[in-house]
Amino acid sequence: MGRSVTRRDLFWGYAASALNVGAGLILLPIVLRHLSPDDVGLWFVFLTLASLAQLLEMGFQPTLARNVAYIYAGATSLVKVGLPDAARGSAGLDQALLDALVASARRIYQAVAALAALVLLGPGTFYIRSLLTPHQDHTRDLIGWVVFASGFIINFYYGYVNGLLQGRGDVTQANKVIVVTRAVMILLGGAAVAAGYGMLGLGAASALSAISGRGLAYRYFHASHPVRGGKGQGAARLDLIRTLWYNASRLGLVQLGAFLIQRGSILVASSFLGLAVAGQYGMTVTVLMTLSGVASVICQVQVPHMSALQAKADKAGLAAVFGEIVLLAWTVYVLGFVVLATMGGDMLGWIGSRTRLIPQGPLIALGLVILLEMNHALAATYVTTANKVPFLRAALISGVCTLLLSVAVVRVFGITGLIVAQGGVQLAYNNWKWPRMARRDLGASWSGLIRAGLRRALRVQGGFPAT
Repeated sequence: MGRSVTRRDLFWGYAASALNVGAGLILLPIVLRHLSPDDVGLWFVFLTLASLAQLLEMGFQPTLARNVAYIYAGATSLVKVGLPDAARGSAGLDQALLDALVASARRIYQAVAALAALVLLGPGTFYIRSLLTPHQDHTRDLIGWVVFASGFIINFYYGYVNGLLQGRGDVTQANKVIVVTRAVMILLGGAAVAAGYGMLGLGAASALSAISGRGLAYRYFHASHPVRGGKGQGAARLDLIRTLWYNASRLGLVQLGAFLIQRGSILVASSFLGLAVAGQYGMTVTVLMTLSGVASVICQVQVPHMSALQAKADKAGLAAVFGEIVLLAWTVYVLGFVVLATMGGDMLGWIGSRTRLIPQGPLIALGLVILLEMNHALAATYVTTANKVPFLRAALISGVCTLLLSVAVVRVFGITGLIVAQGGVQLAYNNWKWPRMARRDLGASWSGLIRAGLRRALRVQGGFPAT
């Protein structure tokens, strides 16, 4: 726990990020080739309903990972806000507290899975049924949906195991789980669709990938460190559930705000500018958000390490780690964006896409907006490692304001108006607020952070980054 990240860790982190985002893109040519237009549309409805249901998970996984990191750093108690005092001077692992936390997490995810089952199998099934056309096999498609949703529910039920792995510092194992899950989905889904099983095949592939991934995660966690699951810790479990819920609920609402900011404009575009323009804008946003996500992998990989350093009050170590994160994330994003801006149109032509990126001027503006959002998201993630979520109200207000302003300007200014609405709202507060808070907490200037990060990135021992 608290070890430095190696190149092997980064490899699995980037592989998991790429498959997380790219699994659907890899499957898409096979889906388009073998499914009818109605079934292709239905498949995207499946995915959309699943992404909406994902909001039910709120922010439990990062909250759980953070608290597990505190325990492995020596904490003997957990608190709703701030760092546990016991973590600063104690040594060793409080096994009883860890067991109680595992039991609490399991209880929370059981409730989340039950809620997801009610939403997906209840209203979700009725909605899917209402969309089916006379040309589709209603029975097979509905069974495919139920199987697909069941796989998603399994992911919910065992989702806490990934949080435990990440918090303990086994980020590579957690990323291997993602890689295996996505790879199974691609291989089985592609084979099933090619063999003519349609939506039923995709649903079965999704369920089997979920089972394989959750089983591997469970094995990883219990094989390397057996956990008793909190037996005899009933009273503590209720307290820990309340502790986890306090910040997780806030992170969940932050995710809702982020959904409104980043995806709400796509819904506005489809409503006011037509599906063709919305597809052009939506694809550009998706590509840029994917680039931002890949660039930010280094931050997600380092969260357990930063949480452990927070618990030990090691500000110098935190400054070096955070500086390295910012330096690498900006470098990856800027290089990727240059390639996109100069060669993106040609690349789409090579694959035969009839949908193009937005024009060059708005593309550059949107690229800058997403870059600044990535930057303040990195800072906000750092802030959460101190067990604080101070940006709840800002995220919700920004999300609502972005949506309302987008509706107000889209008819007159089109795509440019959507970009200005999103960028203007973010620039008014979030873009500068959270980076300044992170810098002040670290007690360093931006130039100092970058220098510390550069020294850390260049310091190599035996081919891997030094601790």
